[in-house]
Amino acid sequence: MSADHDCSCGDCTTADLPVNPFEALRARQGMLLGEDDFGTLMGNPRGKQMLHSAWLHGTGVAWGYQVRKDGDLVLEIQPGLAVDGMGRELALDSTVRIDLRDWRARHDHPENQDGCRTRTISACLVAEFDCSTARPVPTLADPCDVTRSHDAASRVVEGARVVLVPGECPPCPPLTGCRGESPYHRLRILLGLDQAGDDDPAGLAAAEARTEIAELPRHERIPAFCRRLRCLAARDAGRIRPACQEGTDVPTRFPVAEQDAAVVLACVEIDVRDEDGCTTIDDVRLDDCCRCVLLSTQTITELLCALAACVLERDYEHGLHEPQPGHEPVEGPRVHADQVGWDEEERCYRVPVTGALVVGSVRRAVTVHSLSARGWVEEDVESVHFDQEESHLVVRLAASPANDVVRMVVKGTGPTPAFGVAPAAPLAGVWGGPPAGRHDGRDAVITLTGAPREQEES
Repeated sequence: MSADHDCSCGDCTTADLPVNPFEALRARQGMLLGEDDFGTLMGNPRGKQMLHSAWLHGTGVAWGYQVRKDGDLVLEIQPGLAVDGMGRELALDSTVRIDLRDWRARHDHPENQDGCRTRTISACLVAEFDCSTARPVPTLADPCDVTRSHDAASRVVEGARVVLVPGECPPCPPLTGCRGESPYHRLRILLGLDQAGDDDPAGLAAAEARTEIAELPRHERIPAFCRRLRCLAARDAGRIRPACQEGTDVPTRFPVAEQDAAVVLACVEIDVRDEDGCTTIDDVRLDDCCRCVLLSTQTITELLCALAACVLERDYEHGLHEPQPGHEPVEGPRVHADQVGWDEEERCYRVPVTGALVVGSVRRAVTVHSLSARGWVEEDVESVHFDQEESHLVVRLAASPANDVVRMVVKGTGPTPAFGVAPAAPLAGVWGGPPAGRHDGRDAVITLTGAPREQEES
């Protein structure tokens, strides 16, 4: 995103801060060093640090840069530290104030102000790299310099300037490369951050991998997820390219070009009212959720530890923390509780099951109750059988349920559970529930509300 400022400030330009990460000074005994040599000496560590920050940490705010309204028409930005798209640190040492009335007068030029209307102006508050020179010192005059200047600044001071730019803010994370693609598109789909489009083969492949992992038994999901993550990350990284110079196909060394390196601080919406040739500001809205924030490594480590603790606690509750020697993590079929349907003509429930059940095990494994004002009423189950072609458990009642709330239990525990064919194990409960064992399963408890009566009335 480019603002209405150039890259120079005073007599300081970006050329005064060399960036040459892959060229270093090779000093030798008796070598005469000049200005170019010292530039090479400084530009090597600076360039390496910028590349590291830009590619491995990204763009965002490290601390501060709080944005708030001072009154109704002034924005106040607090000091802070950020890293821009080219890996440069943007340090703001003092509070900055932006008067929105002056800003609107400079940037808002509607074609027609006749009559009365209300409109919204979108703007993006960004922090940009800034520099200035300081500490002039005497120098030898250049014979070709007609001004005969004998002083030159000996310091370059880096900082930041805060600018309100017309238009909407770019997405977070910013687009990467000459093609303007979202970085790590496959990984973001695998983790549920992005959605795959119809004309998106890479995204659809990542979505299919996500579905395959979800369908695996619980004990197989973590290693499968790690394998898929490595594969998708390798393919994503292979497509990432540096940004191109403005108006060309020549790549730079960085994820974004200079004009897009600014750090987004907040999205701003300004409601203005045009009336009789005069424009006034009615309302100002700030949204800092559109900014990117860089978390410290310590914070990320603690967040991962908290997540791991939750996983371990769940596994402990499910008895998976210490597998026994020779134990095979096999579990029986599961019930799709959210896909249970009612057939009014046949007076039966159709319960989808993920695998085949032993026909003789299902009759004594199913009970159905409905809830009345006085309590639970046991419904008369006429028959229960397993439809092998459609993999459905068919529960036929003598009559429609007497009440709207129905509670169906398909046993996976106790002496008479519904039993799977392959593997030979009791019912493991509902799909997505906690894991079960090969010796004792889990009951599938299904609550149905009002479905039979709704279908009967329609």
